[in-house]
Amino acid sequence: MDQKIIKQTILQVGAESGEYLRNHFYTFKNVFRKDIGSIVTNVDLELTEIIIRRLKTIFPNHGIIIHGGESINESASCRWLVDPLDGSSHFSRNIPIYTVNIAFQEDGQTIFGAVNHPQTHQLFFAQKGGGAYLNGIDIKVSTQAELAKAFIFVELPEYKFSHQKDAAANFSQNMAIANQLIQQAGQVESFRIGAFGQCLVAAGSFDAYVDLSGSSQEVGQAASTLIVEEAGGQVVNITKPENGFVQLLVTNSHLDQALKSLVLS
Repeated sequence: MDQKIIKQTILQVGAESGEYLRNHFYTFKNVFRKDIGSIVTNVDLELTEIIIRRLKTIFPNHGIIIHGGESINESASCRWLVDPLDGSSHFSRNIPIYTVNIAFQEDGQTIFGAVNHPQTHQLFFAQKGGGAYLNGIDIKVSTQAELAKAFIFVELPEYKFSHQKDAAANFSQNMAIANQLIQQAGQVESFRIGAFGQCLVAAGSFDAYVDLSGSSQEVGQAASTLIVEEAGGQVVNITKPENGFVQLLVTNSHLDQALKSLVLS
């Protein structure tokens, strides 16, 4: 594996994909419903094809896994995990909060990750063992250690996929946790784009991220979790990953124990 080429590719594809989405932000969009609360637009589909063609041309033997889409050579030791448009519902309504998420894995371990928030020209990047960066500048998590003063990004419980309809008890439990966070934390924000929320923890803008949605998938968050870890943060599973779905607690490390006792109890 030529890490120099991998790094160059993930940064270029991440930047170019962000530019593509930004240029199509105010254009007419066809919207297709995939599940209860999950949609895809024609722009998602067009960008997916562009990314696949680009990666297959450079790395014909690599696997490619697309969020909510097809998988190519999924069992390959080297593979790309791509969410071409995280936040399709926002994008379809011209709400400028959405990202492109791309990760590269070797033997199941994430080596590179890039998350682009196109509307603010923020390109987050990390290499395992090499640190985390925002537009080429080194970033670190915050040092906030008091929950009562902490800014926390919370993904609220939702019914987005069919399988979640069978989890009414989990929904109620997660709403109760959200209520406790609102009461105990300094500030709670929620705008649903998990990878972006995690990257803002990595940059020190938020002090922690709590996913109570039940609808997040590993493919879309492999890049952002690496970025958090390389920035000095911690990532733990709130629930056991199942069928590609994950539920994560991401902290600046200083709030780790306080939030674990609240969220994991």
